[in-house]
Amino acid sequence: MGTEPISHPATDGDEATRLLDHLDDVAGRAESVVSADATTIGGDPLPEMTAVVARCHDFGKATTWFQAYVVGERDASDRTNHSLLGAYLGYYVLDRLGYDSEDCLAALVALAKHHGQLPDVEEYVDGVSRFENTSEASNERQRILIEQVGNVDDHRRQFAQSFVADATDGNGSWEEFAQSIEDESLFDTVHEHVSLFGFGSDRSAPSEEFYGLLLQLWSGLVFADKTVAAGIENGDLDGSEPDARLLSEYIADLGGDTDEDGQAAALDTLRGEARDDVLGGVERFRDSEVSIATLTLPTGMGKTLTGLSAALALRDEGERVVYALPFTSVIDQVADELADVFDTDARDDLLTIHHHLAETVTKLGDPDEDPDEYARLAEMVAESWRSGMTLTTFVQLFESLVGPSNTQSMKLPALYDSVIVLDEPQALPMQWWKLVRRIATILTEEYDATIVAMTATQPRATDEETASQALFDDAFELVDDVDRYFGHFERVEYDVHDSVLAFDDTDAIVDYETAGRTILDETGRSESTLAICNTIDSATALTDAIEEREAVVDVGRCLELELDDGADVDALVERVESTLSSNERALVHLSTRLRPRDRLALVEATKRLTERDVPVLAVSTQLIEAGVDISFDRVYRDIAPIDSVVQAAGRCNRSFESDLGTVTVWWLAPPAGTTTTPAQAVYDSEGVSTISLTARTLDAIGADDGTVAEQTMTRDAVEHYYGLVADRNPGDPEYVKWVDEANADALGGLSLIGQRESVDVVVCRTDGDRELADAMVAALDEFDYDAFGDYREAAKDITVSLPIYSRDSTEAETVRNLEPLGDADLRVLRRARGTSYFDETKGLAVDEPCVDDRFL
Repeated sequence: MGTEPISHPATDGDEATRLLDHLDDVAGRAESVVSADATTIGGDPLPEMTAVVARCHDFGKATTWFQAYVVGERDASDRTNHSLLGAYLGYYVLDRLGYDSEDCLAALVALAKHHGQLPDVEEYVDGVSRFENTSEASNERQRILIEQVGNVDDHRRQFAQSFVADATDGNGSWEEFAQSIEDESLFDTVHEHVSLFGFGSDRSAPSEEFYGLLLQLWSGLVFADKTVAAGIENGDLDGSEPDARLLSEYIADLGGDTDEDGQAAALDTLRGEARDDVLGGVERFRDSEVSIATLTLPTGMGKTLTGLSAALALRDEGERVVYALPFTSVIDQVADELADVFDTDARDDLLTIHHHLAETVTKLGDPDEDPDEYARLAEMVAESWRSGMTLTTFVQLFESLVGPSNTQSMKLPALYDSVIVLDEPQALPMQWWKLVRRIATILTEEYDATIVAMTATQPRATDEETASQALFDDAFELVDDVDRYFGHFERVEYDVHDSVLAFDDTDAIVDYETAGRTILDETGRSESTLAICNTIDSATALTDAIEEREAVVDVGRCLELELDDGADVDALVERVESTLSSNERALVHLSTRLRPRDRLALVEATKRLTERDVPVLAVSTQLIEAGVDISFDRVYRDIAPIDSVVQAAGRCNRSFESDLGTVTVWWLAPPAGTTTTPAQAVYDSEGVSTISLTARTLDAIGADDGTVAEQTMTRDAVEHYYGLVADRNPGDPEYVKWVDEANADALGGLSLIGQRESVDVVVCRTDGDRELADAMVAALDEFDYDAFGDYREAAKDITVSLPIYSRDSTEAETVRNLEPLGDADLRVLRRARGTSYFDETKGLAVDEPCVDDRFL
């Protein structure tokens, strides 16, 4: 075996990796990815401490047991596990170097879990340090560690002596460390240490910085270890610099062809003034001592590009920009715009798109040399957010900060000194509000990040009262005179239906037959109309009610005829226009039961049809509500929180296509087979009846006197609504307590989208889709899991995620009757056409299937 321990075996003709070389390489990379200005709890430079920690992480591989395992001479066992030995050595080394005790404890946990997920610190440390009775099974990890130290002392003593002397700068020795393990004194020290913290009680420690330090140490170590082991070069981890000039030129060209005397030109002028105002605010913000800014502008004012302009103005050389949105449904539109601005395919080191339905890769080197390995490394780099800009979701950002998995943690080093743009952060679940504030503190204080929160529907924190209503109550507003911009916007008026004002009277709710008839009677065949529903079943019921009463051309069924030719949007629009007769309207249904590929095509086709003044009637869930650049003459919105109502209005008369658009707010009935209204089902689940607050707000602003002006809704109603919200002190304090007590395992169980079980269904509508499904099956048959993963990634835009509400639900029945594809959470519908499992208009169906369908 030789006397020089190795960390990784020889592969593909390369020599085995010496353990010391691996430790040095990981230490160097870990040190380089930590901000040079970051400090430990004790005030020491964090990069230096991180390097010490990283250099200890794999020391446990020096045992003869691991050395035999790494070359294939023995199987893995408890004695080949090496993390805990590295953890205790790291604790000892840092202690001998004079680091603060909290720094040492955070390092111990980070090292112990560098191959796993962070635990609840007190419980975990107690479990690996307590010695009540050395014969008890609960002490097995400690007893194995004692054996491992003895093994190294017997077989690698000279290596260990040199390593520890070097790591401690001569302030410690291998003999002292080995003795402290053998006589159990180091276990006692660590146990007393965690006990002194008094987790869960009033205390001075752990300090507020403890969880942030733990995240930094652990994520930096995981990132460095994995990327070094994978052979990723330093140059592949440096993102390209986004050029702010390209964005400025793009914005300048947007209004180039507008009529100088028209409303559109006036709107473009106002957008330009707002952008200049925001950039001026950036300079004042830089001079402030605040790290969180808000950007408050009405919908339709181009917040995406203005916010990005602010982010690029705030960043310094080498700093990254992260742009996070609440919904995957709007990411692709923003991605397309950014790709145009910066001339990128979003697969390079300039721009990364990261959400669960995106193909997240960063091109590296030559993919032809080893395609499978290339794909794996390209995904690893992209999901570590090393590009100059990352476009992602709140789920990816906040769940990676709150209680990240091992893989999720790898993106955290990219957040140092970054500029993070949060688009409509009030869309975060209210239970998370206190936690988000706490995490924002970690971002701004520990990672030195800058946050820009963009919104049209949060009160400006101008005084103590309105500050208490905002998600970020100590933020710096980048817009000098918010009311000036809202005062220019009277694009719509709100028609508040009697059903909303009589909210406590269930007899006032609007059934779907009445809703469909009302929409058709109130809108002419020359108008475009959008109806937004709160649930898929509600949108389905309204679509059915309209189809039963009106002659329509179904855009979804037109799309079916274009799929074989690649679903070209221009061809789809032409087909719809050529099919429409003078007494028909184009009908579009939008929900997450549609495949992402089809949904994007339908949204883009709808946008182009409305721009051509084709009479369109769209029925959608909330997916169209925020960030989708599309405009309708009339909008109907089932009652929702005020911010959602205002967002919906942003899809009406968006660019002053008419003098004044109308937004109707009503209260829709439960769909057939349900007993709760969709509004209550969606918005009464957070412990606060936000729709009740909406009804009270609309009553308070005098909505019963007739129509409500846009500025009254966007300013007065929003401020009143969030005042009511603030009175309920939203946010679960238990979540913040978990951060303070470093209960990472508990935090890891939180989810922004709930814990509902779901099953992904690959929906095949073309021969190409079926060939992809066949390739997935073949890869599984050949046990080629890397290829299967690549195929599954490629199938994301034809995959529908189906929530399973209960074992006896129709969704569960549908899943049971579909062909499994590999693991238990993946199914395939090979032939969507002609089955009751799929509807060309509404997507994946969960109605009771016919007998024949069960055999397809």
